[in-house]
Amino acid sequence: MVFLGLGISHWWGVRLPAFLESWPAPDTGFEPWRRLGVGVEYARASLSQPRPVKCHALRIDLQNPAVQVVVPRGRGDGEGVAQALLPTSWLRRHGLIVAMNATPFTPYQIPPFVRTHLQGLAVSAGEQWSPPVPNLDSFVLRPDGQPALVPAMTNTGPVAEGVGGFLIVLSEGKVRDETLEVDSATFVGFSADHRWLYWLVADGGQPGYSEGVTPREGGVLMQQLGAANALRLDGGGSSALVASDGWFGARLLNRPRSPIYAGICRPVGNVLGVRLRSSGP
Repeated sequence: MVFLGLGISHWWGVRLPAFLESWPAPDTGFEPWRRLGVGVEYARASLSQPRPVKCHALRIDLQNPAVQVVVPRGRGDGEGVAQALLPTSWLRRHGLIVAMNATPFTPYQIPPFVRTHLQGLAVSAGEQWSPPVPNLDSFVLRPDGQPALVPAMTNTGPVAEGVGGFLIVLSEGKVRDETLEVDSATFVGFSADHRWLYWLVADGGQPGYSEGVTPREGGVLMQQLGAANALRLDGGGSSALVASDGWFGARLLNRPRSPIYAGICRPVGNVLGVRLRSSGP
């Protein structure tokens, strides 16, 4: 029964209690990158200053021919309206090897999270199914696979895959001085040579374990990882990073905050994901 319970928890994206975790020594920086899958590497960091923060990062090789970065198309009945799914369900349903929450959203139907209304860009395979919000920035992949950040009130141009976020926190190597509330946060960015795509989830809202970061602190961490440009995506209780895990299907890498239990996923309106091309090595 114990193993059955663990399997069910794993399947639904529930972390085991925090005291069972093993972390690098605090303030030693991100641990060395280790292979998580084809073209995808994973690293963690434990911070104690200016407050306790647990960080999870991915580095994705955009030059690897097997790697395909995608934004799965949501099931909906209107522009920007989509069925909400757990990040683990997005990953399993769309054959992804990793996935991360993306565009901000608001609940569209009671009870919450049955359907959501995205508050920002969503483009899947060249089809825009949610428009950008005028005062918020976006992350896109061009048809040639090149990543780009699109500032608010700017024409997105040709887009193959895209998600909306809040504001750009790192631009051409310069961190932007935005110091909003400390909370869980999700970021996407890329290196100056456009080879590496970086994802970062900083857990928050869990005093003594991981209390979160400001947008500016997230920009600094993205810079430390190797990014030259980065955007803050949806965060708070939505921040989640999941990975494919054999016959279990998916596992939750971070510990989302939740009023029920710290370590359970929240359904989200869309995700940024990585899929392996069938023709890849």
